[in-house]
Amino acid sequence: MLFPLGVELKRIPTHYYVQESERLADKVKILCGTNIIWKNMEEQVQWALPNDLHSYQNVCLLGVGLSDIGIEQESSSYTKLLYHTLLSQNMLHSVRDERAKQYLNSIGLNNVVNTACPTMWSLTPKLLSQIPKKKGKRVLTSITDYCFSPEEDLEMLKILQQEYEHVTIWVQGSHDIDWCLSQIVDLNEFELIGPSIRDLDAVLADPDLDYVGTRLHAGIRCLNKAHRTLVITVDNRARQIGADTNLPVLERSKIHSGALEQWINSPQETHVDLPLDAIEEWKSQFSHLKNR
Repeated sequence: MLFPLGVELKRIPTHYYVQESERLADKVKILCGTNIIWKNMEEQVQWALPNDLHSYQNVCLLGVGLSDIGIEQESSSYTKLLYHTLLSQNMLHSVRDERAKQYLNSIGLNNVVNTACPTMWSLTPKLLSQIPKKKGKRVLTSITDYCFSPEEDLEMLKILQQEYEHVTIWVQGSHDIDWCLSQIVDLNEFELIGPSIRDLDAVLADPDLDYVGTRLHAGIRCLNKAHRTLVITVDNRARQIGADTNLPVLERSKIHSGALEQWINSPQETHVDLPLDAIEEWKSQFSHLKNR
């Protein structure tokens, strides 16, 4: 547990404006796990900033990433000034991958460590050793409405139907069905669940279940529940985290090559390499709160 009982924590949404965001000047703000770092903050739509930016000084990052929207662009002067104004110069910032760290370093923010995603911090060697190496009888999968690829997503689902006795789809996104699944498959051929974590965890009670899907955090949840897992990459989040930590990933573009069938039918060792020193370094800056 990062913060002890008795420490006051307020939760403020980032994706829409709330009046309370104007009254946080004397608070430390921890900005949590999202691709909220943009190279051109003038164009971003994820962070509803307060009218009084003074209220959002002293922001400390936790597990954030760099959006791939406009990734090839140079950072604007406004963006650099905004980050230097809002992000704490004294606290250590946590990002989820090396590319985000390198970007912040490139604009003069050097108090940054790559901790991987905090949802992965419990993936200890002991837990990972409990994950089966061989293919399960059933599979849980997912698609991603905002990164839909009809041909490739259909191919993934067909392969899973061929390789497993039963296919369950976790419908996480609000348009996973109407924009995506209903356009490419007969939904009667699949079990659909979701979108709650409770629904997901109920399926994960089955010990003979693999996960193969495009939703990154569904895959991480499955790893945390000791399930054999492969995340199909559709954006930079899984791609970068996979490169840094050995998270089991496969590019969606490689599905047609036979790589997915090979992974399913081959024994798989699950080794995730976490930056433990960086994680502890970031967490330790809050240790003084335990004395209050």
